Amino acid sequence: MNRQFLLMFALITKENLLLMKKFQLVSWISLCFLALQFSSCDNEPLEGEFPQPQQINAEEGQFVASIEGVEFLAESAGAAFDQFGNFVVSGQKSSTGEIITIAVANGAVGTFDITGTGDANAGVYIDADMPLYPFTTDDDFGGSGILEILEIDMEAMTVSGTFAMEVGREAVDSEGNPITDGNGNPVIQNISITNGAFNAIPYIEETTGGGGGGGGGVNINDSFFAKVDDVDFVPETLTTTRNIISDVPMINIFAYNLEGEKIRIDIPESLGTGTFAMEQLSDGTKLIAQYNAGTGTEDLSSNPGTIEITEFNTLTGRIVANFSFTATDPLGLDPTVVEVTEGAMEVHYEPGATNPSNTMIASIGGASWSADFADAFEFDLSGTQTVTARGYNSTTGESIEITFPKDLEPGSYDFVSMTVAGESVARYYPAPGGTEFTSTDGAIIVITNELEMDGSINAAFLFFGEDLSGGDPTTYNITSGEFTVELP
Repeated sequence: MNRQFLLMFALITKENLLLMKKFQLVSWISLCFLALQFSSCDNEPLEGEFPQPQQINAEEGQFVASIEGVEFLAESAGAAFDQFGNFVVSGQKSSTGEIITIAVANGAVGTFDITGTGDANAGVYIDADMPLYPFTTDDDFGGSGILEILEIDMEAMTVSGTFAMEVGREAVDSEGNPITDGNGNPVIQNISITNGAFNAIPYIEETTGGGGGGGGGVNINDSFFAKVDDVDFVPETLTTTRNIISDVPMINIFAYNLEGEKIRIDIPESLGTGTFAMEQLSDGTKLIAQYNAGTGTEDLSSNPGTIEITEFNTLTGRIVANFSFTATDPLGLDPTVVEVTEGAMEVHYEPGATNPSNTMIASIGGASWSADFADAFEFDLSGTQTVTARGYNSTTGESIEITFPKDLEPGSYDFVSMTVAGESVARYYPAPGGTEFTSTDGAIIVITNELEMDGSINAAFLFFGEDLSGGDPTTYNITSGEFTVELP
């Protein structure tokens, strides 16, 4: 299991577990399975030396372990099997924020090597101090581990087992900067997790089709519609997730209606806005759409198909698009042809972690505001290399964008009220996809700019934001703004 997947896996675990009550966390685990199915492999005989699990020392319903000799008793625990046989088990101690998660392919009663050797089997530990930098069983960090599934009670839908892990990570300081030794090499932190056990904890089975799949209903802020052979397709469940496939961030959208029909759309996160042609075949990293009638038939894929993306905000995790495609059997064995037309969607997903060095703060109407996601991207604007720095607060939904020429030297530059080559402009959004309040006065003050040398930029800003369409008379006074960002 590669590091990118482990990080994504840990972050998905962190964000979703924080929302769960006792024994309710299992509903999020399906988010991990899409990525697991691309790397599933057969179990192989265990070789080498591994931490040895102990006998079950947990009471019924408990998930326990010893972390460097300190007792870990999960306050919520759950597990799941997907339609491919992948198994995930997790326990969270919400009072400290600690989480232990283990995933294996082809889960069944037996023993599994969960050392990060490149397959789907792995373990993750999120500690209380640095939750964005999980410990893993990746052998690059000196990790190893073993999981024993001892009993699967299919009638009671519970699972029991034991585990032990050596987990590691690259050490970072309090600001997220790597710590190195005297030779400039990364310092590796290691932790021993022993006496791990879970006893009769509940599990769920994730399946596709049949009116299910996709995981748990339509987000109140999401919408999805299409016509399938001129018949309205209105989803009963709609799921949008971000997954790392072969090091490529992908957005996977699953929509199921009550009849079990499925529409799936895979979008590379780097695609951006515009109109794009869909592929008919994909290795998991291509733009593609699929339709399935939900009757046990094969997926029919886009041939041809197009998507028009009018908004793709990777910081807020919001996509607005129209789409249509002709669905056929890519192998040519099934003569069925289905026309999917008038497709329209607005969906949201959990964005990926941004560079921890990126920051943005401001005062909005006298109230302090800070971004928990911040990034920057570069683009060509009428021959001028231009950069947009963005900050997003996922709790309030507010975001700020500052667009400026890449080569700005230290100094003060007035904002204008539209995106123009060689000029700077600021925008404030009270909510994702909501009204845009554009700078009618204000300035960006560049403190340092090393972007031309593949470095970072540090700048201050202030502006008045107004709705130039005239729909909202509010004027926002944005002051005390400052950001530091690096280009990816």
